Amino acid sequence: MDNYEDFEDLQGLPRIKNMPLDQTRNQWKVKPQQNTKIQENQLKALIEQQDEIRDYVFSYEASRHERAWILNSLGIFHDLQWFSDVIRLVKGGKEASVYQCIPGPESPVDSGYIAAKVYRPRRFRNLRKDHIYREGRSELDESGVPIVREKMVKAIQQRSDYGREIMHTSWLEHEYKTMKELHKAGADIPNPHASGNNAILMEFIGDEWGAAPTLNSIKLELQEAKILFDRVLINIEIMLANHRVHADLSGYNILYWEGNIVLIDFPQAISPFENQNAFLIFQRDIRRICEYFIDQGLQVDYDKLAEKLWQKYDLRKIPEFSLNDLDEESEEDRAYWMNFKE
Repeated sequence: MDNYEDFEDLQGLPRIKNMPLDQTRNQWKVKPQQNTKIQENQLKALIEQQDEIRDYVFSYEASRHERAWILNSLGIFHDLQWFSDVIRLVKGGKEASVYQCIPGPESPVDSGYIAAKVYRPRRFRNLRKDHIYREGRSELDESGVPIVREKMVKAIQQRSDYGREIMHTSWLEHEYKTMKELHKAGADIPNPHASGNNAILMEFIGDEWGAAPTLNSIKLELQEAKILFDRVLINIEIMLANHRVHADLSGYNILYWEGNIVLIDFPQAISPFENQNAFLIFQRDIRRICEYFIDQGLQVDYDKLAEKLWQKYDLRKIPEFSLNDLDEESEEDRAYWMNFKE
C-alpha cells in the first residue's frame, strides 16, 4: 500500500445510493471541491480533521495514509451503521482495494460479511487505454445519472483535472449500475448494496477466514470443470441478453466458492451494440476463460464458440481492426478515433 503515501484529494461526501432521503439530505450533502490540488500540509490537516470526525477503530492494521483513505471512503457507511468493523484487506488491485467488513445494526445483510470495494486514488489508477471501454457509454454523475451539464461535459472533453475526476466517479458508477442490472437478471455476481463516495458495498463471498479464491488458483476434476464451464457460459449469455460484455473475463475475475462460481469486477463492461470494438473484446474474454478450462481437461474451440454466441444474439462484428494501440493521452489518437466513428 505504498501508493497511499500520496493522495490527490479528499473530497466531500456525495449522496449514498439506496439510502433513505432523510438520512442523506442535509447531513451528508456536501458540494465536492473542484480543480483542487492538495499539498502535503493540506493533506495532513485533512487527515487530522477526518480522524476527529470519524475516529473509529477498525481491526485491519492499515498504514496512516491508507487509513485516511478508508475513513474518507467508508466513513459515511460506518456512521450510518452499515458496518461496524474493517477486519482485513482481501484484494489490492490496480483499480481498487476490497475490504472484508463486519455488518452493523443497519446493514442490508442479516448475516455473514460485507465486501467494501474502495477505488484507488485517481492518480494511482491504471487509466491507460480505458477509452476503449468507455467508447459508446454515457458518463455518469455521482448519482448514476448520465451527465448533460455543459460545464461537466466540456471538462470531460478537455481532460481537465475536474473532468478526470468526473470520469473517475463515472467509472465506479458504471460498475455499480452494471452489477445491479446483471444481479436482477440472475447472473452469478455479488449482490450490490450501495455506492457512493468512491466505494461500492456488496455481498461478501467467503467466510470468517477470508475471501473465496479466484478460479485460476483452483484445479478442477474434469466432471466439475464441465459443470462450471456450462455455468460460466450461462452467465455470458445473461450478459449478452442484457447488452453487456464483461470485457475482462478470465479465471482471475471469477471466484470459486463451495462448488459454485461468482463473477466479479465490472467497471470496464461494455455494450455489444454501442462499442465499436465489442466483438474483439468479447473474443478475448472467451479465449481467456476457455484457456483456463482447457487446462482443466476440456476440449473447446474458443474462436468457434465466440462466433456462435455472437451470432445467436444477432450482433455485428465491427471494426476489423484493434484499438489497442490508441492512446487516450494523445490528441492525434483521439482525433483519429472521432473521425473513425463518424
